[in-house]
Amino acid sequence: MSGGARLGVGVAALSSALFAFAFVAAPKSCQWGNDAYLWVGGAVLIALFAWPLVARAGGSLLFRAGLGLAFVVVGCAVWLGGLFAANFRIICTLF
Repeated sequence: MSGGARLGVGVAALSSALFAFAFVAAPKSCQWGNDAYLWVGGAVLIALFAWPLVARAGGSLLFRAGLGLAFVVVGCAVWLGGLFAANFRIICTLF
């Protein structure tokens, strides 16, 4: 498997794991789910940005940073999609 294919598979696996975790955390969103989904999402976004830099995918550092930013945009879309698809409760208590 080439380096680009491994990079794509890794990004798809991280994104799928984040989306699946949304359905694990959503039923307990008022107890621990919101916090856990926020922290896991942040960790996945950091990993998505760092992956092309560490794997040295592409020629220049600028290209790798751009690829990392593109992966972060995809990760944000997956994170928001999981947030709404799993039906998280945002407002648990008012007072």
